[in-house]
Amino acid sequence: MAKTAAQAEQAEVLGVAEVFRRHGGDVARWASRLGGPGVELEDVVQEVFLKVHQLLPGWSPERAQVTTWLYRITENVVRHRRRKERMRRWLGGSAVDVGRDVPSPARTAEEQLVGHQTQARFYRALEGMNERYRAALILFELEGLSGEEIAALMDAKTATVWVWLHRARADFLKRLQRIMEEEGG
Repeated sequence: MAKTAAQAEQAEVLGVAEVFRRHGGDVARWASRLGGPGVELEDVVQEVFLKVHQLLPGWSPERAQVTTWLYRITENVVRHRRRKERMRRWLGGSAVDVGRDVPSPARTAEEQLVGHQTQARFYRALEGMNERYRAALILFELEGLSGEEIAALMDAKTATVWVWLHRARADFLKRLQRIMEEEGG
């Protein structure tokens, strides 16, 4: 018995729903970490799953694991949004428009300020880094993934990931040092 177009569409939606149920948390975490504090997380996750909806019929487990495939989509969506945001900042906008702070009610004002400054330095140091190095560093240091897990997500050899991490750390530390010197600290 042949499926109707509505049945095929429903099966596809259920497939996307299942992918979301299983991996939505991973996608949100990757997007948050890759995008930094300025990322509009709900929008990014929604955009990722819109892409998943479009691309799921063509996805094949023989070509890539679902987590590798989802990571790549997430990375591309976040990269696109970061580029768009840099362009928006370059074209204008006030500091209030550009800087966003979500205060935690559990922390004092001083703790919030120090945390915000530290986070701002961290993401400022990441800004402009080679995208592969940046992603590998975030996945290793913030996500706590192993070199092998990063290699699987980024479709690279484990040895290559270790090279990326070595170079990313050196570049990150150089950039952070420069930022600290600029701030007089």
